[in-house]
Amino acid sequence: MLVQTKAEDVAVVWPQLVRKYPTPAALSRARASSLVKLLRPLGLQNQRAKSLVTISTVLQRDFGGCVPRSTGALLSIPHLGLYTAAAVGCFAFGERLPIVDANVLRVLGRVHGIKAGADLRRSPEIWSLAWKLLPDKHCEVHNYGILDFAATVCKAKLPRCESCGLNELCAFYRNRIAHHA
Repeated sequence: MLVQTKAEDVAVVWPQLVRKYPTPAALSRARASSLVKLLRPLGLQNQRAKSLVTISTVLQRDFGGCVPRSTGALLSIPHLGLYTAAAVGCFAFGERLPIVDANVLRVLGRVHGIKAGADLRRSPEIWSLAWKLLPDKHCEVHNYGILDFAATVCKAKLPRCESCGLNELCAFYRNRIAHHA
């Protein structure tokens, strides 16, 4: 639900969704019109509704209505990609997995001076770096920290470089200073 959508917008819709459809079985039986209406504030409601019904149907059919723990099993579910599989593994099951989305890609790319592009699947250097930076314990705190840092400091537009605690280590900031000198 976070695709092209702010977390605070999803946070408004999410409680309504889980209250109305508390299990994969309930969601797999959802009427499309009802689900589309609920998801409308997020945009892409038809696509989201179809994806959620497909995901819940597969969870019900192939996994007994439970979310699987393994990354491989999660990746076998339609509409779930590497980011979602890693997020579920890390945040739901405490697995040691890096979370790399467009925001993390931006932060790591800027700090380390890596020209990564927008396609996460084609950024092996960023994924390698994300694995190297991952602590042995409390990975969820580490991952949330990078996501929060990206949202509040290292923003896509108007990054707060001058007040950033990492600016002296950051290739993006050094390059920015050099171009303004």
